[in-house]
Amino acid sequence: MKKLTNFALPLAALLFGILFVPKAALAQDKDCPKEPTQTTITTGEVFSGANCTLNAVGDIDSFVFSGTEGQTYQLALGLVGAINSNICLTLYDPNGNSIYSGCTAYNFGANAAVVVDQALTLTGTYQMNVTESANATQGYAVSLERLYPFPPNAVQITDFGSAYNGDIAEPTDTNAFVFTGQTTSTYEVTATLTGSILANICMAVYAPNDTLVTPTMGTVNPGCTAYNFGANASVVVDFVPTQAGQYMEFVQASGDDGTQTYTMEVSCLLGNGCQSTSPPCTLKNAATYNATSKTLTMNFTVGNNVATTWNAWLTDQNTITQLFSATQPITVPPATITKTTTLSPEGTVGVLSTLTTPSKGIFCSSYVQVNTGKP
Repeated sequence: MKKLTNFALPLAALLFGILFVPKAALAQDKDCPKEPTQTTITTGEVFSGANCTLNAVGDIDSFVFSGTEGQTYQLALGLVGAINSNICLTLYDPNGNSIYSGCTAYNFGANAAVVVDQALTLTGTYQMNVTESANATQGYAVSLERLYPFPPNAVQITDFGSAYNGDIAEPTDTNAFVFTGQTTSTYEVTATLTGSILANICMAVYAPNDTLVTPTMGTVNPGCTAYNFGANASVVVDFVPTQAGQYMEFVQASGDDGTQTYTMEVSCLLGNGCQSTSPPCTLKNAATYNATSKTLTMNFTVGNNVATTWNAWLTDQNTITQLFSATQPITVPPATITKTTTLSPEGTVGVLSTLTTPSKGIFCSSYVQVNTGKP
């Protein structure tokens, strides 16, 4: 997966006077090692390059990843370059049992990739073996993406009605976007081809429980563009959420064997959820100090409807110390969470706290000062 365009939220100067600006996320595709043998592949990675090549029937390239029971991954293998042989993908579970096997069936441009959505029933190390059916030199691309829980490198859509750029940069590449939906609203999700049209794209929209959403009349989920000289360049899904929470739009090239640029947009058509274009994020701190017990108590109010990392630092005199860093799951409505730390009198001290996401950086923040008494 590639996260291409995302928009950092503005942050008040707070403690350090830092200004965060939008930036493009780093691509996660890479060349294979010279001879791939149990090469680690993680969610969001695509291996595609000169070293991703098979040379004979007995040539086996293997990739491994750590999986957890209950997760679902999409595995994809596609032909690259001159087509000299069909290729196959076999998946083994942590016990060494083959749980999936499939091959390309190339036929004049079609069936040049093999793709599977695999639910995991065991926790441990899984192995993907890539092989070919003939003694020939054949290039390939292989990718892994977690579908459920939604991938951590998905682009967070915070502005309804704004276009986000996407790029399927190599065969088997995928892009994921997430946004928060409310049951009181109707949403329209659109993906539109841009630039030179090299391939059609397909889009699926998933609910928080990993099921495909049920579209309203006239739309299809998943659906694909069917470009024809300027027409049918978009795929659209309209739906009303059956549960509040985070939804995912998952985009890939039709057949998983091409490349294409596009734009992604989520619009709120009707309902109360259209009143706000950004997911709520709350972070407040009512800090107090007890001189008798030498205890600093921080009564946080924390709310976030996307998963974040929660960090806090203490600044006293000329020292900055990290108090904690922990995963903060979706917390709706905001909750009161109390943290304490032992602290000798240091005059006025400050507590800086942040909620961050991989695609946004600082999501929201808080800074308070507390007088702890004369040192």
